[in-house]
Amino acid sequence: MNVELEVKTEDWKEQIVNAYEAKEDWNIWFHDKIWEMSLTAFDIAREVQVVIDANDKLFISVGSPGFVSFEGQEDQLPGMKLPIKEWIHTHPFGSAYFSGTDLRTIGMWERYLEKATVLGDKEEMTIFFRVGPEGQHFQEYSQFNWIDEDEEE
Repeated sequence: MNVELEVKTEDWKEQIVNAYEAKEDWNIWFHDKIWEMSLTAFDIAREVQVVIDANDKLFISVGSPGFVSFEGQEDQLPGMKLPIKEWIHTHPFGSAYFSGTDLRTIGMWERYLEKATVLGDKEEMTIFFRVGPEGQHFQEYSQFNWIDEDEEE
């Protein structure tokens, strides 16, 4: 999918990488930066995906408001090492949930994934892929919402 877009924040990828490399409460601030770039870095809110590979290298792409892939952005992929530590993507107009397309993607990549995360409006859902003591595969889900410091609970 070739995406025509207007980039409003030229260093949007660098901002995501810098948030990842800061490693200060990285899960929250790193994911928050991905969410922010999804909403503000382009002409319209768009899905952004970030893949963290086995060597902690980031692979980043942008899509339409409702779909993201590396199609047309394959130049981002050379050097990616499996397994994938985390696949993160945004749903800029919705909640943090795994859509049918997301679940099909996970189904194809699950044996290479440690976790998958989707970011929605002030919320996050993650699936952790686990192997039990007898070799059985299972998934653990985590979902939470975050609030701004000036918001009341």
